[in-house]
Amino acid sequence: MKRLINNLFVKIFISFWMILLVTAFVSINLSRMLSEDNFKAPKWAVKNLHEFALRIERNPERMLSPRLEPHLKSRFGKPFIVNSEGEVVNRENISRGMRRFLVNHDNIEDPRIMLDKKHILIGPQALTIDNQRYLLYVERRSNPEQLHAIRNFGVSPWFLSLVAVGLSLALCFLLTRHIVRPLKKLQSAANKVSLGYLDTPLPEINRGDEIGQLSDSLQRMVDTLNQAISNQQRLLSDISHELRSPLTRLNMALALHKKRQQVTPEVERIERESQRLAEMIDALLSLSRMQVNAKQQKMTLQELIEDLVSDCEFEAEQLNKQFSANYPQQLSVICYPELLASALENVCRNALKYADRKVKLSASVQDNLLTLIVRDDGPGLPDDELNSIFRPFYRSGEARDRDSGGVGLGLAIAESAIRQHGGSISASNHSRKGLEVSLRLPLQ
Repeated sequence: MKRLINNLFVKIFISFWMILLVTAFVSINLSRMLSEDNFKAPKWAVKNLHEFALRIERNPERMLSPRLEPHLKSRFGKPFIVNSEGEVVNRENISRGMRRFLVNHDNIEDPRIMLDKKHILIGPQALTIDNQRYLLYVERRSNPEQLHAIRNFGVSPWFLSLVAVGLSLALCFLLTRHIVRPLKKLQSAANKVSLGYLDTPLPEINRGDEIGQLSDSLQRMVDTLNQAISNQQRLLSDISHELRSPLTRLNMALALHKKRQQVTPEVERIERESQRLAEMIDALLSLSRMQVNAKQQKMTLQELIEDLVSDCEFEAEQLNKQFSANYPQQLSVICYPELLASALENVCRNALKYADRKVKLSASVQDNLLTLIVRDDGPGLPDDELNSIFRPFYRSGEARDRDSGGVGLGLAIAESAIRQHGGSISASNHSRKGLEVSLRLPLQ
């Protein structure tokens, strides 16, 4: 039974069912009220009815006469005397409204007042005539103001409507808060995890329904993800370290061989491949260290890339090329500085390598999204290779030459770093000439 109550479907079903019941109950009572106009008699009506009964008991012939004085008839109304069998003994012509009133109300402890077209019906009141007990009912003509005033003695239809709306709002608010509140906590924690804070503890939601189960499942997922990434980074670091030892011995053997023997093309090829392998291992170690030690910081864009721009300008000058940068220097960003700087550096160096004369770095902000664009005026790439250049160890057709093509990890490292920031990276050929790489980062 407890498990059934903790089911979110059951909670929502019961809550909406209760809202419907409350609304239906109030609506039924409201319609009954409006159709019957049946209220508890106010004090003035009970007092008037009681005084009329005393006058009838003292002088029944005069007070029950059809020719009752106009001033008394105006003050007290038209009397209806009902015996113990429920028969009206003093009148024959009885309206339908009065008959319904007589049938429904015979409790002298609870005198009522009912509105019937232009008449006000009041009763009952105990009455004794010639030692016989009767019930007295009165029918009085009334103007619209009196009718409206009498309606106000009951519960106002507007009040009942407000009660229905208020109860519905309260139940809907409690139900919504019960569902949304823990989901907002989970959303806040999930946002932190998506930004790289894998050690973020998810809020403890001690509930047995689906939301509580979701919280437990997300916590297990984050723990498993954190452990898998840690294991992957540790394995990458361990493998890189282990590869450096035989690589170092290989380089030493090559150096000794070059001293003792004549250098042949084969030896030169081995040396180049050894150098390339060392570059790969250095890149892997650098990426591993940056990911393990990555900590988010808040800094301006100038603080982040000022050194990079200076280095790129110097390297461009050595290559007889031009590097320019245009960006909002005081823009604040929350990022992993080493990872983001490394990503941007890899893209800029790649652009400098293939540019003919110019490389331009620009930045803009739109819809809380920072876009960094690195554009060169080089040959560009075939359209079918634009998405492949971010794969590890991929080298485009223009870079197949081992002497100039690199190891194919620079743009892959850049893509990994940007993804870790919750952003994206893409490449496209410029309409005029050259390649344009766009790095998009959400601003927190």
